Amino acid sequence: MGIDLLSLQPTVISRDLRGKYVLLYGKAKSGKTTAATQFPKSLLLAFEKGYNAIGGVIAQDITKWSDYKLVIRQLAKPEVQEKFQTIILDTISIAWDLCEQYICAQNSVQKIADIPWGAGYTACKKEFETSLRQITQLGYGVVLIAHSASRIEKTADGNEIEIISPDLPKRAAEICNGIVDIIGYIGNEYTKEGEHKRWLYTRETPTLFAGSRFKYLEPKIPFGYQELVDAIADAIEKAEKLDGAVVVEHKEEAAIEQLDFKVVREEAQSLWTKIIQHDNSNIKTLNKKIEIIFGHPMKLSEVTEDQVDLLNLMNLEMRDILKHYE
Repeated sequence: MGIDLLSLQPTVISRDLRGKYVLLYGKAKSGKTTAATQFPKSLLLAFEKGYNAIGGVIAQDITKWSDYKLVIRQLAKPEVQEKFQTIILDTISIAWDLCEQYICAQNSVQKIADIPWGAGYTACKKEFETSLRQITQLGYGVVLIAHSASRIEKTADGNEIEIISPDLPKRAAEICNGIVDIIGYIGNEYTKEGEHKRWLYTRETPTLFAGSRFKYLEPKIPFGYQELVDAIADAIEKAEKLDGAVVVEHKEEAAIEQLDFKVVREEAQSLWTKIIQHDNSNIKTLNKKIEIIFGHPMKLSEVTEDQVDLLNLMNLEMRDILKHYE
């Protein structure tokens, strides 16, 4: 089908949590995994086993990055999409470590820094970001889980403050922050009697890293899955009343077109033959278009499966050429 700008419609906000992207972080044993597994039809990708004391969890242990890539391939299957709506990555820091190990293995080095000119860091970031976006593009909601870390910084007046943030490498943090709708910190507050209550903090403060794309989401929510659902619903209702946002009960995510390499290649061969049959001098034009699309001169017979999107673009160009002969 491809892209059709004339068919685009204004965005809408759904009240449910399907298709939402959340990063939850906090201290160990703060209930991150328990809350995440309450998201609708969740699949827990366990980069560490934090689910042993939680009943009813559907979990897949991930011990190496290739395991994760196999999972992503299966997530594209219609029958898997029927079974699951939310994919949980627990924890995202270990996922990053496995991604680094994968890139190191590809380059036959022990450390990512051993790959010259910083190419290892670039490859790791690209692999990690692509893998996360693949899940979101398939229409799943995503919950990323991280531990918290703290650091001491000096203020302008010379005082020291403790700043709490997700325990993530900088490059991983940048990717996660760009994808998620909510970054929530799980923290405890204690009474004078020693009782405590857990809260989810969703707004940044001078000492806490958090944030939300929901304009009216409360900065502090009693921690729990249903409490988060209710708070998001309230924020969406306010957006509807105050900003005129269009709200729906559920938004169906558009399916990402998966190109069949064999079909695209056969069409390319057919289009090429028809164009040459009309006028053999078109070869020069076609070769120029190949060079522009693929970045260098080559034969269409040399195109590989991972270049299917580029080959599809070439087919669109050849279809336009054929229109002149109709």
